Amino acid sequence: MRRRATRPEPNQAIPWGIVGIYLLGVFIGALDNNIVGPIFPLLMRGFHIPLAWVGWTVSAYTVTYVASTVLAGALGDRLGHQRLYRYGVVAFGAASALAAVAPSFGIFVVARLIQGAGAGAVYPNAQAESLRHFPPEKKGTALGMFGAVFGVAAILGPVVGGALGEFLGWASVFWVNVPVVLVTLWAARRLPSAQREARPMPDWVGGLAFSALLAAGLLWIMVTSRWRWAFLLLAVVLAIVFTWRQHRAAEPFLETEPLASPVGLAVMVGAALIGLDMASAVFVPTLGQEALHYSVLDSGLALLPAALSGAALSGAGGVLVDRMGPKPVLVIGLLAATLGGVLLAWPGLHTLRFLVAMAVMGMGTAFTMGAPLNRIGIGLYRENQAGQALALMAVFRSIGLAAGPVLLTAAAAGGRGFTGMFGAVAVASMVGAVLFGVAPNPLPGRKAPWGRRSGSAPLG
Repeated sequence: MRRRATRPEPNQAIPWGIVGIYLLGVFIGALDNNIVGPIFPLLMRGFHIPLAWVGWTVSAYTVTYVASTVLAGALGDRLGHQRLYRYGVVAFGAASALAAVAPSFGIFVVARLIQGAGAGAVYPNAQAESLRHFPPEKKGTALGMFGAVFGVAAILGPVVGGALGEFLGWASVFWVNVPVVLVTLWAARRLPSAQREARPMPDWVGGLAFSALLAAGLLWIMVTSRWRWAFLLLAVVLAIVFTWRQHRAAEPFLETEPLASPVGLAVMVGAALIGLDMASAVFVPTLGQEALHYSVLDSGLALLPAALSGAALSGAGGVLVDRMGPKPVLVIGLLAATLGGVLLAWPGLHTLRFLVAMAVMGMGTAFTMGAPLNRIGIGLYRENQAGQALALMAVFRSIGLAAGPVLLTAAAAGGRGFTGMFGAVAVASMVGAVLFGVAPNPLPGRKAPWGRRSGSAPLG
């Protein structure tokens, strides 16, 4: 039986080369989450399909990403995070090549499904394995780096997709992943063997039911035809199966007790609201075109202030988490997102106010989705459940990302266009700030206030 890896000493040097390999994998997966938006017209012409069909390229990726994340995170805790990380990178690279050469739209959607599954395996396992190399007082800094990479990649996705699609064609958006994947796999040969402890495998029936439940629930949110009610019915059935297996299985797939605590409830709702804030970024280029008369390319570049401020401040957010705990940093970030929403919603938008709003919203991203949210999430679980905890944070955030476009367009329809849309962003951010403001703040070294099963100590 392999022994669990020992914790790093406080003054131990951080192996940045190793961490960089995991950061690269997260970057390419996050970049593809919304890189296809600008090439929608090219896909429509290339495959001779309507706009309603091309939207499934995003839905397919999102659904399998979420479903794979929770499965791969739990399996990584048992089989080794490095192994699941490699599997995810290989699947993502192979699917990228398949998408680039897809002879039909059906095969293209299959490729996007596999891409999402691969990226979902990469994200929680890259973070969980990297955390092993950081002492407890630096884990916020580590999570801050991953948050910066994920946030910047998500914002740069439309910019990169637009540039590649315009000058090299839509297939280049997927071919560009292949050399990056090959470099990542080549560099991953240098990764040290990851230690893990032998643990019973989680209930596979419950795991598949939970993943399918997430997929069906997201499809119910995203689909606008009558099929959405079939997905809702399927989600209800799968929820019953998952609940039954949680009570009957010798080793339940998820430990749900921490999520029933006040912190857990705040995390679930707050993470979804943070995802909704992130979803609003997809509408910023359209706002720039309609309100400020930007060109298509300029409207994509208009997201750069948010990307730059997010990248610059994510590291600072991680340091603040290590010093203050995650709760106050989350509150600051959500208040920044509130201000950004108000600035964009206020009538008479001009360029200076737009740029200030972008910078402020980048700060909101830096102080919410990276280190603060993940740090408060892993504080709910034991050290050997880091993969599961990080996966659940991604799931709750992805629910907000999926529901965001639906809710925000409804707000726009009922509240004077972009004023209603970004007003809703401001309200959602304020609600999140209040939720995290009243929740307890799990500081490093402090044990959670609920009972735990036998196992490792809380991840502090």
